Amino acid sequence: MLQTRDVTDSSPGCGKTTDAVNRLNRNALRILCLLVAGAGLFSGWETALSVAVGGVLAYLNFSWLKAGVDRILGLETERRATLILAGFVGRLVLILGGLFAMIHFSFMSLYGALLGLSIFVLAGVLEAVFLFARRTS
Repeated sequence: MLQTRDVTDSSPGCGKTTDAVNRLNRNALRILCLLVAGAGLFSGWETALSVAVGGVLAYLNFSWLKAGVDRILGLETERRATLILAGFVGRLVLILGGLFAMIHFSFMSLYGALLGLSIFVLAGVLEAVFLFARRTS
């Protein structure tokens, strides 16, 4: 028989998870600012705009994904299931539509957008390095 565990904000570990997600968001926004500034200095405003658009899409994607996971785990009860489902579909349509427009109309740099979309991967790597450094010291 499958056993389930009630996960609420008062259960052990939820505070650490929320702290980790908040750090991930902060680090992702810091990385995005650095990438946009670097792209603007070295590659021009088109690439900087592409990185910014990719970063905003990644941030929206992560926020909607987090809301969906919170809903599935029962941590959030305020939003309706149809809104969560619309968020799952909407985030995919938004990202794929943005990339299609960049490729088809070539008005922004595809590489810059992909770099912007990678901010949460970079933030996750940065978080892992910090946790490893803290654990070894």
